[in-house]
Parts: sequence; C-alpha cells; structure tokens
Amino acid sequence: MNSQTKDFSGKELIGKDFNGQNLAEFDFSTADLTEANLNGANCPRALFYRTRLREAQAGKTCFREADLREANLSKASLQQADLNSADLEGADLREADLSRADLSHTNMTGVYMSEATFAGARLIEVDLKAADLRQANLSGADLTGADLRYSKLEEADLTGAKLEGTDFTGADLSRAKLKRADLLNADFSECKITGADFSDATHLSCAQIETTLFKKDSVTFPDSLHITWLSDTEYECWCASE
Repeated sequence: MNSQTKDFSGKELIGKDFNGQNLAEFDFSTADLTEANLNGANCPRALFYRTRLREAQAGKTCFREADLREANLSKASLQQADLNSADLEGADLREADLSRADLSHTNMTGVYMSEATFAGARLIEVDLKAADLRQANLSGADLTGADLRYSKLEEADLTGAKLEGTDFTGADLSRAKLKRADLLNADFSECKITGADFSDATHLSCAQIETTLFKKDSVTFPDSLHITWLSDTEYECWCASE
C-alpha cells in the first residue's frame, strides 16, 4: 500500500500487502490486519494497540519498540522477527510461530502463548510474569534472566533452553520438558514440577529443588542429583556436584 499517511488506526486491512515496506511509527491501532503480509517490513515504534494480526505473515519483520499491547497475533508467522524492547502486554500469541525471533527485553506480562513456538528464540531478560505458555515450544530458546514468575508452563518444551538466572517463582512446570537445559542460578521457589523431566539438565542443585513442589517419584532428575524418599512427603537430596 502506497500512501503518505501514517494513520491507519481502525482501518480494515485484511490480507493487505506491506511486504518490505517502511512502516516506522505508523499507527495501526485497532485496525484489522488479519492475514496481512508484513514480511520484511520495517515497523520500529509503530502502534499496533489492540490490532488484529491473526494469521499475519511477519517473517524477519522489525517491531523494535513497537506497541503491540493486547494485539491478536494468534497463528501469526513471526519467524526471525525483531521484537526487541517491544510492548506485548496482554497480547494473544496462541499458536503463533516465533522461531528464532528476538524478544529480548520485551514486556510480555499476561500474554497468552499456549501452543506457540519459540524454538531457538532470544528471550533475554523478557518480562513474562503470569504468562500462559502451556504446551509452548521453547526448545533451544535463550531465557537468560527472564522473569517467569507465576507463569503457566504445563507441558511446555524447554529442551536445551538456556535458563541461567531465570525466575520461575510460583510458576507451574508440571509435565514440562527441561532436558539438557542450563539451569545455572535459576529460581524455582514454590514452583510446581510434578511430572517434569530434567534429564541431562545442567547446574541443577538440591538447593534449587528443595524450594519446589512435587509428588513422590513423579520427577525425572539428572543423574547428578539423587533423591531418597523417607516418606510420601519427605526426602533427602544429594548432588554429585556439591
């Protein structure tokens, strides 16, 4: 679309082609961009507040510092998109594909991301408090220093993820996969881990799991960590690295 105006707020733009266009600081607030093509577009500091972007194509698109609060990005394709420092508070990313995207330093508080794909994505120091990541694919993602307090991560796949300094306080990791994850200094205080799989994870200590909540014989721990159950609720922990 060629136009001198930058204000498309409230417009119906279903299926429109913005491929490779410069949309810096454009206003798409409350517009309908369902199935629109934004592949390779340049959208830094653009406004997408409550915008409908369901099933939109936005591979390698730049959304740096963009306002995507409460936007509907469900089933959107955002592979390798740059969302560094964007605001996605309350957005809907259910079933969206953000493989290898950069979401570092973004505000994703309360985001709905169940069944979304973040394989190989960068989520460094991202704010994911109270986010819904049930059954999400975060395999190989870098979540160094991320805030995942009170998030829902049931059945999430964190295989091979980098979780150094990640805060899982009060989160639900029931039946989550954390195989080969790097858990150096991760905080699992009051975190539910029943059914979780930590096999071959690194830097997991007794001090970390002793603050978690789980049922007897329900968690797969790495070989370096040994649990001896004294009763249905009490256990002793010994770590080979301690």
